[in-house]
Amino acid sequence: MIRICIAGNSGHAATVTRALPRLPQVEIAGWCRTWTGEPMTEVLDDFAKLGLSPTEYPDYLTMIDVVQPDVLVVDGMFCDHEAMTRQALARGIHVYCDKPLALTLDGLTRVQQAAAASPALLWAMQTARYDPWFYTAKQLVDADAIGEIRLLTAQKSYRLGQRAPFFRHRAQHGGLIPWVAIHGIDFIRYLYPHAAKSIFAHHATAANQGYEDLEVTAQLMMTMENDVCAQVSADYLRPAHAATHGDDRVRAAGTHGIIEVRGDAVYLINDKNDGSQPVPLQHPPMIFEDFIHTLEGHGLGLLDLSESLEDSRLALLARESADTGRIVIA
Repeated sequence: MIRICIAGNSGHAATVTRALPRLPQVEIAGWCRTWTGEPMTEVLDDFAKLGLSPTEYPDYLTMIDVVQPDVLVVDGMFCDHEAMTRQALARGIHVYCDKPLALTLDGLTRVQQAAAASPALLWAMQTARYDPWFYTAKQLVDADAIGEIRLLTAQKSYRLGQRAPFFRHRAQHGGLIPWVAIHGIDFIRYLYPHAAKSIFAHHATAANQGYEDLEVTAQLMMTMENDVCAQVSADYLRPAHAATHGDDRVRAAGTHGIIEVRGDAVYLINDKNDGSQPVPLQHPPMIFEDFIHTLEGHGLGLLDLSESLEDSRLALLARESADTGRIVIA
């Protein structure tokens, strides 16, 4: 059995529990909160649905030292991702960590060094690569359905809703760009896996409903290799009565066509398709399922440590650009 410990549920830890029915070789060996009052609702509800009752521990260090798990799921306050990840890697424990992997570039370097010195695997929870609509778009790009990509735009829009107290403090939360726009950065890099050359970004806290220094809007432009232009927008302006919590979109324009992802569907316009109907979706494994398969030596290869590190790095550079008002060389 592969023994898993879950530390926190401040982001995407439920991607673990929702994959469990597909992973009979996985055992949840313990869980803990990572800050006082942290709601564990999604994870605990999934435990109940699956008939599981793993032991609760007072903190993650006690948990991993007592249990000595194979994998630690890191999903605490975003400012704690770095330290929790490094502690687990130093013990040879595989880490499935929410993004970003660190809130500073120096911290990201420390994570990278810890990963290089450890035999364990480290991934960030870049979930979009495993959404059927983005996965299908990637397959179309790889099949040359739109020719050479020249322009990409991505959108990540959420309801603000009721956020945890740490969202009020940038030192704990990290900002809208590393938490939300990072998904758009990953959308871009997934469809166009080439280096970013420069980044210019802006963010603002206006209309944040009293959440102190929480940014509510962000926009960034990346100049990519081969003179390709990529743009990402992120916001917490989605109305409360919207049908879904989020609205994720990507548009990739190529020399022979256009792919649009919207409403969890994929539309293709080229010499064979007029874009009026969505194309059939292809279904990859769930992200945590593929993480486990990668540990076992037969992963799909959609994500790896270098991808996780680069997404975090570019998000932190974009935040730096927004803070300073200057173009940042990537």
